[in-house]
Amino acid sequence: MKRIPVLSAVLLLAVGSSAPAADMATFQKAYFTSTKPGSWVKYEQTSTDPKGKVQKTEVTMSRLEGDGASTWFEMRSVPKEGAKGKPTTMKYLLRSDFKVEKNALDYMKHIEKIIMQEDGKEATEFPPDMLQQMGAAFMSNVDYGANVTSLGPCSADGKGGEKYGIQGSFDVKIVFVHMKGTTESELCMSDSVPFGRLYEKTVTKDDKGKLMGTIESRVLDSGTGATSAIKGPVKAVEMPKMPWGS
Repeated sequence: MKRIPVLSAVLLLAVGSSAPAADMATFQKAYFTSTKPGSWVKYEQTSTDPKGKVQKTEVTMSRLEGDGASTWFEMRSVPKEGAKGKPTTMKYLLRSDFKVEKNALDYMKHIEKIIMQEDGKEATEFPPDMLQQMGAAFMSNVDYGANVTSLGPCSADGKGGEKYGIQGSFDVKIVFVHMKGTTESELCMSDSVPFGRLYEKTVTKDDKGKLMGTIESRVLDSGTGATSAIKGPVKAVEMPKMPWGS
């Protein structure tokens, strides 16, 4: 069995999910009818830190063809201008009770299995007990409450949609790091693209109101025929028992 740093895996879980989780029932309609098996959408994600340093990443979200009744999502992140690291792919098996067409953005709460691969390295699978300990250690203090406000029509990439403002807060402990603050997001939602988001901007501040960073995402392309970017055999990962887990 192979062991990998747990912190790196946990931080990767947050990639591509910059907006605070919201009660999707407060949206005016469902925006996920295009998120069908084989569909994909590619975003340019621009992160700006308080000093103005910019990092760009291409993030592709896919719903893979299902394995029977199973639902697989995949997220591939490719560093671009100003960003470090290698392209990385995360593949998620979602529980059977997850309803994609109702709320494709809420998948983080329904993960049953994760397979991760950095380009040039072997793919690794996270066991269920690892997910449980990760949840107990890192997700129990997150405030997923958010206030959603309709802001009228919007457009991006030549497509029309509805704009929403979302305000939320977070209180996250990652090993010895305690992060606390607020998020303010604007999303342009449309059912014309998989996963429903045409555009997104999220501003994050700490609990004292100091800017922590800004993330903006815009659609580059979308389509069908998605296939997994995971290559080669998948190795199981053994996670040591966490002292802060249950």
